[in-house]
Amino acid sequence: MPLGGYVKFLGDSDATSATHDGRPLPPDQQRRAFFTQPLYARAAVVLGGPAANILFAILLLTGVFYAAGEPYSPAIVAVQADGPAAKGGLRTGDEIVRINGQRVNRFEDIQDSQFLNLSAPMAVEYRRNGALMTSQIAPQFCERTDKYANTMRFGELGIDPMIRPVVGGFVPNSPAEAAGLKVGDVLKSIDGQPVQHFTHIPELIGAHAGQPVTITYNRGGKDLDATMVPEADKVTDCQGNEKTIGRLRIRPANVTEFRSHDILGAMGAGVRHVWSMTTMFYTSMAQIVTAARPVDELGGPIRIAKAAGEASYGGWVGILQLVIALSVVLGVFNLLPVPMLDGGHLAMYLYEAVRGQPLGLKAQEVGLKIGFALVIGMALVATFNDIKLILRQFAL
Repeated sequence: MPLGGYVKFLGDSDATSATHDGRPLPPDQQRRAFFTQPLYARAAVVLGGPAANILFAILLLTGVFYAAGEPYSPAIVAVQADGPAAKGGLRTGDEIVRINGQRVNRFEDIQDSQFLNLSAPMAVEYRRNGALMTSQIAPQFCERTDKYANTMRFGELGIDPMIRPVVGGFVPNSPAEAAGLKVGDVLKSIDGQPVQHFTHIPELIGAHAGQPVTITYNRGGKDLDATMVPEADKVTDCQGNEKTIGRLRIRPANVTEFRSHDILGAMGAGVRHVWSMTTMFYTSMAQIVTAARPVDELGGPIRIAKAAGEASYGGWVGILQLVIALSVVLGVFNLLPVPMLDGGHLAMYLYEAVRGQPLGLKAQEVGLKIGFALVIGMALVATFNDIKLILRQFAL
């Protein structure tokens, strides 16, 4: 079932389905008992639960992508001055082709790489003026807290999607809107310096908080000038240093495109997205186990409820994204090779297939105790992290 569940099979001795209960069963029930079934049948039944979660997510994504299209941003990048990518030789307008040997199809793939690679150097293949080039980028470890008090950790590459400097909207009390700019205006220059792309704007006005700047923009084919005072805003960089920068409080236009698919194309895109989420889950879990990523990223019911509240602000799209993510996480988590979980059962069945006989009862009991301790320990850590999150929110 999509939200998970538990079923105790006929003849089970405990909640893990590790051994049968030893009670004599009538012949008709014995034929139907779980422990009397062939190995392949038991493995298929155990695999059915996680597979249902993953298939449910794929079907949902297929429907979304078929009806609304697949979110897509070209992998053409805008390189921040003095950032890791700039130091690695990349320039604005380069198209990222591969990162660490993995194909990059869209800018969202680059963002996934930033999440998974906190600081390890990454081999990058990119295209410039039709020529393929290679380089290496050493990400800068970055830790930031969003407006919902969620802590985000990633490897900052110093690149942004290449977005035209077109005004797509305004934040309330925008100095740009007050100065007369309108949606659709194209920013040409700031104090005489050309605006190459949308994320170039903060670089040009960042040091001018509270100081008037002259902006040249194009409207209907005609260049116009406007003077405005960027609003001062405090930000924290990756080193934890706080500084004041200037903001025009404008939003870009057409940040994300949507690629249309037929039903097969939508299904293929759904499979790719679920595979990406699965890879990110297992990689981040491995990083937590090896202490490469802090354990406070584990969350429990409270954090899930908090995520549900945040998703509601995104309407049906946000809610669907949360349901899909939870379904994938539930499925791949249960496939971890930990006794008590489905992955633990599959590991024992693999042993049985290789050795030709089941794992010994004593070994099963020891594995059950270890698995129980791991699951309970993880639940306690997640609950502790949830409580810390609540306390941090009250402190803000």
